[in-house]
Amino acid sequence: MLYIKLHLSPDEIDYLRSATKGEPLHLEQDLPEPERQAAFRTADIVLGNPPVDWLATNKKLQWVQLSSAGFQAYTVLHDRDLSFSLTNCAGIFGTPVAETAVAGIMALLRGIPTFVDDKRGKHWRGAAIRPHLGKLTGSTVIILGHGDIGGTICQLLGGFGCEVATMGHREGTGADFYTREELDARLPAADIVIAALPETKETVQFFDADRLSLLSKECILVNVGRGSLIDETSLLKLLRAGRIGGAVLDVTGSEPLPPDDPLWDAPRTILTQHSAGGASDENRRIIDRFVGNLKRYRKGEPLEYLVDLKRGY
Repeated sequence: MLYIKLHLSPDEIDYLRSATKGEPLHLEQDLPEPERQAAFRTADIVLGNPPVDWLATNKKLQWVQLSSAGFQAYTVLHDRDLSFSLTNCAGIFGTPVAETAVAGIMALLRGIPTFVDDKRGKHWRGAAIRPHLGKLTGSTVIILGHGDIGGTICQLLGGFGCEVATMGHREGTGADFYTREELDARLPAADIVIAALPETKETVQFFDADRLSLLSKECILVNVGRGSLIDETSLLKLLRAGRIGGAVLDVTGSEPLPPDDPLWDAPRTILTQHSAGGASDENRRIIDRFVGNLKRYRKGEPLEYLVDLKRGY
C-alpha cells in the first residue's frame, strides 16, 4: 500500500495512478483528518514528508520517499537503527532555485523593488535613478555549496560573464576552494555571495557577525540554503546601516516568518518565502523521482538518493 502525503491536482493524480500501474493508493488529501494516521500505519511505502512522530507508529514501513530535497526535520532520528529507507528529491529543484536566486539579484541591481513602489505611489523618478542602477554582467560571485543548486547557479551566471568561485565541503569535489580561511580572504572583493548550503552542525550561523562584516558595502547576500546559516540580527544591522548592498532570502530562521519579524521591513531585501524550488511541473517531477525509485524497489535494486541522517546532507 502506498500512502501519498502530497497535495495533487486531478491531472497529477491521474498521472500518478498511470505511472504506478494500479498500485493501491491512500491519498491523504481524500481522507478526513482523524483517519489519516490510521491509514498511514497500513502503508509500506510513503511519498511525501510525514510527521516524524508518525514513523514509529508504522511497523510495516519499508521506505519513505520525501517530496523535498531537505530532510532537516528527520535528522533527530540519526542515532536510531531505522527499519525503513529514506530517500529525497535532491537534484530536481536546481533550476527553479537558481533562477530565483538570479532573478532576486537582478531585481536588486536594476532597482525593480523601487520601481514597484513608485508605480504604487504614482511617483516618477526618471533619469535621477539611472546612476544608481547596477549590472550583473562581470560581477565577482562566490557560491557556497557545489551541489545541484550551486552548480546550476554557476552555469546561469556564466552566461553573464561573471567571475564565479565555488566553495565545496571537501577536497576533490571540483570546487574552487574548500576552507573558511580562503573564503574569508575572498569575501571583501565579492559583489555577490550566494549560500546554498545544507544545515549541519558546521553550517549553523555560518554567516555570523564577524563573517558578515567582511562583506563590502555593495555586496548582495543570497540565501537559498537554510535559514539557520545567517545571523539575521547582524544582517539586519548591516542592511539598516547601508553597510551591504542588499539581501535575497528564500529561507529564514522562522518559517512562516511572523508578521512582526523585522525582516519584513528590512531595506533592499527580497523575501521569496521558501518558494524558490517551485514551478508548475514541481509535483510531476516529484512523482517521476518516486516512480523511478519505486521500480527499483519492486525489483529489489538499490534505491537512489538515499539520505545520510548522520552527515546531514
